[in-house]
Amino acid sequence: MHCNITSIKKHKEELLARFSIFDIISINETNLKPEQLFSLPGYNIYRNDRENKQGGGVLIAIRNNIQSFEIFNKTIENNETIAVQIKTPGEYLLIASIYSPPNIKLQSELFEQLYNLNNNCLILGDLNAALQSMGSKKTNTKGIQLQQLLEEGYLQCIENDLTTYARNNYEEKIDWILASQPTILSIKNIETHSSFGLKEDHKPLTFNLNLSAEFKPISPRIPYNINAANWKLYRTKLNEFLSKIDEKQTITTTQQIEKYTTDLTESIILAMEAAIPPTNNTIKNYKISRVTKKLIENKHRAYRQWKKTNNDADKKDYYNKRELLNNSLRNDRIDRLNSTMSALRANKMNSSQVWAAVRKFYNKRTKQSYTGELRYQNIIANTDYEKANMFASYFENEVFSEKPDQSPFHEQIRRHVESFKTKIRWKKQLNKNKPPPISSKEIKQILKQLPNSSPGPDKIHNRCLKNYTTSLVQHLEKIFNSIIDIGHIPVAWKQANIILLLKPKKDKKQPSSYRPISLLSCLGKILEKIIKQRMMKELNERNILPIHQAGFRPNRSTLYNITRLERFAHEQLNKRAHAAVIFFDIKGAFDAVCGAKTGN
Repeated sequence: MHCNITSIKKHKEELLARFSIFDIISINETNLKPEQLFSLPGYNIYRNDRENKQGGGVLIAIRNNIQSFEIFNKTIENNETIAVQIKTPGEYLLIASIYSPPNIKLQSELFEQLYNLNNNCLILGDLNAALQSMGSKKTNTKGIQLQQLLEEGYLQCIENDLTTYARNNYEEKIDWILASQPTILSIKNIETHSSFGLKEDHKPLTFNLNLSAEFKPISPRIPYNINAANWKLYRTKLNEFLSKIDEKQTITTTQQIEKYTTDLTESIILAMEAAIPPTNNTIKNYKISRVTKKLIENKHRAYRQWKKTNNDADKKDYYNKRELLNNSLRNDRIDRLNSTMSALRANKMNSSQVWAAVRKFYNKRTKQSYTGELRYQNIIANTDYEKANMFASYFENEVFSEKPDQSPFHEQIRRHVESFKTKIRWKKQLNKNKPPPISSKEIKQILKQLPNSSPGPDKIHNRCLKNYTTSLVQHLEKIFNSIIDIGHIPVAWKQANIILLLKPKKDKKQPSSYRPISLLSCLGKILEKIIKQRMMKELNERNILPIHQAGFRPNRSTLYNITRLERFAHEQLNKRAHAAVIFFDIKGAFDAVCGAKTGN
């Protein structure tokens, strides 16, 4: 679907209600500002927004299960353009959306650039060009420019008499479908529809593109619908699968740890598959009421009747039905808001629903717009596979790389020897003061406090671990103690799904603009939490951490201020002997640390 919509945010509800069945949506005059956030459920958004001026802007929305990436995002002589490539079984198809304002020259160089990027291309746009030989009522100046472009031969346009703009009983064809061979032969069933909103304007232009696209693989990160889990069945199945593991076996090697970990993980996953339904990965159409659906049909029927008879009574009937449709869409939006607020007021609130509502009303991005190309070391990446490899190269070379040791060779040897001696001394000390084994009580305490964080590559969610059984705790106790005794962490617990988050106000094309977040196995993180808990207890009891280490410590600000007060007072007591001087120095220290304004 293509249309000049004049403010996409204003007509978003109607757009989704009428045209969410289409896989590709091209919009001109979005009126979005560069810093404005915008999303359509079920679509990846690609935008070129007008800067420093009102209006304008172009957008392409591609169904998010279709492989696509941005390839061109430029404004050339006020011709605003966004171009995206989608993967088809044979080759890539370039899809571009162009808006050329009325008094702006149509730039043939722009079309040449797009064709040179991919000679298999489809270009949609409000070009404000009227060409009588191709179906318009008359030919204007931009129509002559379009004619010259078509005469060059690398692009062709759809020849029909469907008008795409209507106002004050005047209709014209100024929105165009251009394509190269053989893409143009795949375009079928071209139709126009009644315009958006309450006034006559551009008509949405729809057609079928008889080409198949390659679909993205389903994300492995969230394969289960945790909120619909049958936890009673899960615990029953978990005990059933865990009973097949020999709990009394002796673990003395790293291979046995790996085998035990694999068996434990598989038992939990099998129980999840039996009791937790998979997520529904199908695209959900925009939900509207049956009344709204009926009003949409009535509006289309009234529009066709008006255009057939050109009768004032039919025209008035069309406008009445269109106003009723807009009111119904508004009511649907209010009903959704009320249902959201009711869910937030419920006794048991779902955290995902709460944060989804917070992001929506606080104007935070729920789905970040997809960036186009990435650039690193004079290499350009466009596809998902190329981008993944580029990020891997960047993090390996720039972030996690160790700088070569430039010190003399004998210094390097001496440092390694001292390090080796230190490890031996620590090992002897640990053998003398061996810590107590991890108990089931410690494990249960951690399990009860687990947050509902995202799972790692093994797909085991913390909600599944919080619904533990006695058998699971006993197996965890055994594997954790074996890991500490042997000193080997399972390989699966060191693998992670890496999620990249764009840093605020950073260039989307640079790999350095993204912050990596590693999602590790939730099973491994339980052991980490137990070790961290023990370490913090030891560090606090021995007062090992300096006062300047304030981060990741409970009550850090209070602890830091009190210690500052003690140190300041101690320094003054050592310097002064007079009681009055001591009093006022301590008072000054207290004022400095605690912000007191009086000396009471």
